[in-house]
Amino acid sequence: MKRLAFSRRLAISFGAAALLLLALFVLGGVDPVDVLRTLTRLSPGVYFLALALHLATTALRAVRFQLLIPRAARPGFRHALPVAAAHNMASYVLPLKAGEAALIVYLRLQCGTPAGIALAALLVSRFLDGAALCTGLALACASLLGAGAAPEWMKGTVLTLLLLAGLFLLLSLRGDLLVRGLGFGLRWRRVQRTRLGRSLLERSHDLALALRAAGGGVGLWLAVLATAPMWFSVFGFYALLAGEFGIPASVAFPERVLAASLSTLFNLLPVNAAAGAGTQELGWVTGFHVILGVDEGLALTSGIGVHLVQLFNVVLMGLAAHLAMGVLPRWRLPESTGS
Repeated sequence: MKRLAFSRRLAISFGAAALLLLALFVLGGVDPVDVLRTLTRLSPGVYFLALALHLATTALRAVRFQLLIPRAARPGFRHALPVAAAHNMASYVLPLKAGEAALIVYLRLQCGTPAGIALAALLVSRFLDGAALCTGLALACASLLGAGAAPEWMKGTVLTLLLLAGLFLLLSLRGDLLVRGLGFGLRWRRVQRTRLGRSLLERSHDLALALRAAGGGVGLWLAVLATAPMWFSVFGFYALLAGEFGIPASVAFPERVLAASLSTLFNLLPVNAAAGAGTQELGWVTGFHVILGVDEGLALTSGIGVHLVQLFNVVLMGLAAHLAMGVLPRWRLPESTGS
């Protein structure tokens, strides 16, 4: 019986990985030959350093998911790490950010985490990502303004970005207020008169409680501390590969952070194709060519190269994560935790 259950879990993990790869090649129009050709242009030292930064990002993301899940339902790191890597692959590969919901499925199947708790951890983590991304953009713009290498309109941009960062941080702290507000609106519309409406109100109430738990206590502030180095590793990954693919050394780190932030922002929007094809390059070219004045052809080719290396790493770690989830025994949720 145990061997049958193990085989079933392994088959499910491999099946999910195969479906993600199929979406990547069919919907994203990604040619594996192009990926391999791009990798051969990289020096081994630079690639392995970029891979190390990518691994650090994934590990910190796993730690943050742990911190945002209440202690009674919190999985161990050896379970959280493959879940984070598999979720990253699903989120990156599937179009319109449809893969985001995979975290709820993976945590449920692998760790028995209740859906409401998993969704709350996902939402708060994305609020923290929004705060970090806006802060990174604001610091990059401020650095360029201080060096006299930026137009005056960036002053207003810095203020706007800092306000958005504060809003995202507030949502991470009290995202339950937003859900409770939506619930109040639903009750005002008298949806509680129907069975579906009552179920929706119950779900929203449970989500509000889970968001309050995820955004309360020391866990959130530890998650904030994990988010800062996580995004520094993200920006370091982009800056390192930008130089390897031809961006001149005269383009300083803050400028590379600005362009990389725009690339990431475009890719985070829920309008992207599979694997962020097109949207990520658009953000990259906007940053390096339109704002920083790098040659358009160079900006585009370097953006494609960075994207393909990132894609290779995401798929490599995602496949390894699915294999690990198929092999690892399930983390058992304490009986006292609800479902």
